[in-house]
Amino acid sequence: MDVSKMKVDKDLVYLASEFLKAFSNSAARQGHPSNFAKGSGLSFGESGVIEIDEDVSKPLSGFIHRAAKLLGSAAGHEKAIYYTSLKQAHSLYSNKLITRNAALSLIEAVFNQGNTSYEYLAPNSLFRLVADVDELKIGRVRALKTADFSNERKKAHPTHKLEIVIGSGFDFKFTCEKAIISMNPICWVVNVDAIKENVEEESKWLIDVAVSYLRLSYEDWQTSVPQTGSKEPHPTRALVLNKEHVKFQGLNAWAGGMEVPPWYEIDASVLAVATTEMFKEGAEQIFSPQKKSLAERVSQGLGWLTRGRQAEDRSERLLYFFTAIEALLSNDDKTAPIIQTIARHGAVLLTNDNDDRPKVAAEIKKLYRFRSALVHAGTRSILWSASNASQVLAENMFFVVLKKADLTVPHVDFCNKLSSCSYGIPWPK
Repeated sequence: MDVSKMKVDKDLVYLASEFLKAFSNSAARQGHPSNFAKGSGLSFGESGVIEIDEDVSKPLSGFIHRAAKLLGSAAGHEKAIYYTSLKQAHSLYSNKLITRNAALSLIEAVFNQGNTSYEYLAPNSLFRLVADVDELKIGRVRALKTADFSNERKKAHPTHKLEIVIGSGFDFKFTCEKAIISMNPICWVVNVDAIKENVEEESKWLIDVAVSYLRLSYEDWQTSVPQTGSKEPHPTRALVLNKEHVKFQGLNAWAGGMEVPPWYEIDASVLAVATTEMFKEGAEQIFSPQKKSLAERVSQGLGWLTRGRQAEDRSERLLYFFTAIEALLSNDDKTAPIIQTIARHGAVLLTNDNDDRPKVAAEIKKLYRFRSALVHAGTRSILWSASNASQVLAENMFFVVLKKADLTVPHVDFCNKLSSCSYGIPWPK
């Protein structure tokens, strides 16, 4: 549904009208807060102090949830819609504008708030740019030198009273003339479409998608990258070098410990891959996927792959990796048993040897049982070998799809071809 149709959604317009009507009735009473009903809320604004009783809160709650559902997870934020709705209601009432078109005006204000774009800046703790690499672009995500981004801002906004400088970590201070933000030498810059309250969460997700896309697109990583089973550092938080704990066993004690977290080194050879037309086209499809396309599922799965590598707990890692596999291989056919579908289709992706496919499918089924026990019974007795095997399977599946599949095809067509190939035909044909 496009935005213009969302704004005139029958349920949304009705709930907006009911809320404004109830708000108007409450405002007309102009009661003192001491006389408000027990349990009622208060709203301060242009119209004064308004009692938010059940008559007001019920349609407001319905309007908020309907608007959030229509806007989606990135643009919809219930608390932000709540405050925008009350602010708009105050304005409409105080200006005597609560008329037949007032509901549409309220809806317009909420949608304008949600459908906005931001440039998100954060420290980059995961990538290291070698001397001859200034920037790496992956769809909407950029990894670049902070000094270069600071110069970009100065050129675009020469009179702005905020300056970005290089420091040992994030810091914020004021001088008489300007505000100064200190940032790591390397930073992330993400272009994200989201309501302000969701920008950080949505940007982190886009970074996670970008990291897995790059990880699986380049094949000659050095040993510094996170290996199978190792924890990948959070991309924007300061690196933790020292373990702050003590383990006791009787009179024996083991305190702390130090380890160097892994990282991705971005050199000329990585940049050469990331600037090819194939890489850039794939990034465009993944970061702006068509609805119900294979690219949409791949985009979702790449984010979960990164979340799996970031997790410390074995059971969490396995759960995230199988979430990525399900994003790629599960289809809309509710009659097909999901474990059979994932096992057969996954085997098709990983080998064209018909003698090997049953073995691969059996391995996927065995690991999926751990996932099912975890989800349905809370069982977390998972060995590192199982967690690592799920990572290998998941990353190899996505590697093959990125290398061989047309991401623009409908996901259902991709699943149907895997299904037909599962009877002994090579994939891709």
